Amino acid sequence: MKKLKILLLLLTVSVAGFYSCSDNDPVENEIVTSKSVALRTTLNEIKKANNISGRNANTPQDQLFCFQFVYPLTLSYNDGTVITVATEAGLLDILSAETETLFITGIAFPFQVQQEGAITTIDDEAEFFALVEGCGFNTINDDVLQFGCFQMIFPISVINSNGATIVVNTQGELESMLIVGDVVDLVFPFNVTQNNEVIEVNSLNELFDLYDDCDGNSGSCICTADYNPVCVQTANGIVEYSNICLAECDGYTQNDLVPCAPTCNITNVIATPGTCNTDGTYPLTVDFDYANTDSAYFSVYNSLGAWVGTYLLSDLPVTIPSYPSLGSASDYFVIRIGNNFDCNASQQWAAPVCQTSSGNFGDQLGTCFNIAFPVQIQSQGALVTANDNGTVLQYYFPAQSNIPAFVYPLTLIFNTPTGQVSVAVDNQAGLEAAIAANCN
Repeated sequence: MKKLKILLLLLTVSVAGFYSCSDNDPVENEIVTSKSVALRTTLNEIKKANNISGRNANTPQDQLFCFQFVYPLTLSYNDGTVITVATEAGLLDILSAETETLFITGIAFPFQVQQEGAITTIDDEAEFFALVEGCGFNTINDDVLQFGCFQMIFPISVINSNGATIVVNTQGELESMLIVGDVVDLVFPFNVTQNNEVIEVNSLNELFDLYDDCDGNSGSCICTADYNPVCVQTANGIVEYSNICLAECDGYTQNDLVPCAPTCNITNVIATPGTCNTDGTYPLTVDFDYANTDSAYFSVYNSLGAWVGTYLLSDLPVTIPSYPSLGSASDYFVIRIGNNFDCNASQQWAAPVCQTSSGNFGDQLGTCFNIAFPVQIQSQGALVTANDNGTVLQYYFPAQSNIPAFVYPLTLIFNTPTGQVSVAVDNQAGLEAAIAANCN
């Protein structure tokens, strides 16, 4: 089944406070748990790896994950009950006992995980989500726009980044909000249609189960992942399946096939570079023609595959003010409209070779200066929280940019002969200027 990747964190930020109990004994301290999409993602992977639905023994199977929880954990159910889990076997028992009406939704931050022998503290949902994405877990971010198996019935409601509930009327509207990271949570219940049957989805747990069924984890219909799209007419419009096998799994035959909608396409791509900026980047103007899409956005990825930004189609031509110089006389990018992986194009151009006067950030961090933590870094459309130099350097790619993609403002602490000096910077230019002025 074709997966459509989106560049955002689908985070659930609502926090509820409950009194925790373990072994039915009350405690005096109030334990606050946070509803967590990352937790539900992890629990879903654990259930699949341990065959929870068919498990009839309490012995846990080896988890081939890139991390393991450090116990005890404090978790909460959808009804607000808070429990303490002391062992992995205890967690599997809890997952085995989950029902459609009672299931785990929250976790108490911070908690710790063990990864390749190291203990890491997870302080919030953003760090947890970055962890599970880095492990390659199948997140709702991967599935939420997977329309080949079943169709969301619009309108649906979502919660945006300002905490407001927004009504979404079409697939294109949902896609547009997702691309710019403006969807924080889905509002349940909503309906989907599958094989001409309307199904009510009441929780994230049920949505995961539905996608698991689509992937063949609990059903008998198994299809390959090749993409040879076919379309069928349903009561909710034309539905595209990634291949005929998936359509047949939903009960359709060759006689039900209809022509698919016109294919999205991109033509006449033009890339016009400007002169170098002082930070080693240069402006790049992007323009192209497009057709047959209901998306409002396009994304740009540089020749190293790194996400540069997401922009409105209606703003074309778009000038990217600080395109990263790779230090070569030619460069190219890939542009993609919305989340349609088949609607993309590339373009090459003669690129200016830009130099930077800010020195080597990787060598100077920790020697000439330090950063006041925590800070946030943009990575592939998501925000990652860094609490130490080592984490920052994981997102420093000098071939792409001489400075990590920080979220400003931030504070630098310079080591000078007369002592430490703190300097607040509001943007990358200010950061580079501060380094140039204080690091020799």
